[in-house]
Amino acid sequence: MNVDREAAGAAPKGERELRSKAMGWVARIALVMASVVVSLALLEVGYRLVLWGPEGLVNWPNLAHRRMGAGPGGERCQYVYSATIGWTSPTNCVSRSYNSDADGFRRSTLPAALAEPPILATGSSFAKGDEVNDNEAWPAYLQDMIGRKVVNAGVSGYAFDQMVLSTEQLVPRVKPLFVIASFTPGDIRRAELKVAWSREKPFFTVKDGKLDLHNVPVPGKPGEPVRFPAAAEWLGRSALAQLMVERLGVQQGWYFSEVQGAPAGAGEMIACQLMPRLAALGVPVVVMAQYSRGYWRNHGLYGTADHRAVQRVLGCAAAAGLIPFDLADTLKAAVDESGADVLYRSDHHSAAGNRVVADLVMRELVNRRLLTQTADR
Repeated sequence: MNVDREAAGAAPKGERELRSKAMGWVARIALVMASVVVSLALLEVGYRLVLWGPEGLVNWPNLAHRRMGAGPGGERCQYVYSATIGWTSPTNCVSRSYNSDADGFRRSTLPAALAEPPILATGSSFAKGDEVNDNEAWPAYLQDMIGRKVVNAGVSGYAFDQMVLSTEQLVPRVKPLFVIASFTPGDIRRAELKVAWSREKPFFTVKDGKLDLHNVPVPGKPGEPVRFPAAAEWLGRSALAQLMVERLGVQQGWYFSEVQGAPAGAGEMIACQLMPRLAALGVPVVVMAQYSRGYWRNHGLYGTADHRAVQRVLGCAAAAGLIPFDLADTLKAAVDESGADVLYRSDHHSAAGNRVVADLVMRELVNRRLLTQTADR
């Protein structure tokens, strides 16, 4: 009987020890997690104070929404729905850094003695001048340098195909002296997409050497909110999370989602097939390659897939009778001399960088005899 009692008492004791150890591990894990949460909270507060001062502790917008120009906290003057292009800039919009006129073009208060015929600048955010004020975009500086009106019709996020579609719509309206159609290496790849920046867009495929247009009218309606990835909804208010996203380069899945339309790698072919459409506009068209800050890392873009894609597209532009202009060579000299920190902000050009671009563009236009220094300056 004594043995039976000892055996019966041993089991509960062993169970109590196991439960005690388990509770100890749970307490340790909870303590570690609490320490991590507190540490991240302190880092978040400190980083916000460094970025924005005390205001950063009062104002907590969703930074992903603001960066993408949509949703609560987004830049309200960036995007409106378009059934033919996907999106465009709103008309008569006023905001802190970006203002548009009655035609949806970016305003500039820099002088222009000659208003007609203007020069038309089209393209994506590098034409529009993201991250700088109205008078600090390169079309505004170019207008000031040459004394002729430069219409800034750049729209953030446009792919190469959207740039061409918008240029086709704008030339009959603006009746420009000539067009500067700007694009980046990334714009070529985005021509393959059905959804870019979490927004539906038109896209082309190439079949038997001919272009087929898809997704038009573009799904959506005016005022419809953009759907963000879940990560941006849950952690979008964290400046620390945004810093990690930027450093790790994982913007897709955080700021936006993408959906492939044309086969991957077809962007160059699509861009090349679109060149005759620009050539048919009846005015000279300069097809200009621009580059973000990221393309100058690791000793520049030369020999990379991006560089080869740009060279092919510019070669197609020349073959179609357009005027190719690659900023790579001349801009690289400026980057080597002044440094990327001077010529760029987070990704787009700074005011100083846009002034350099405007000067390089002006010199190219004079060399191409599209402008004369005496008549247009």
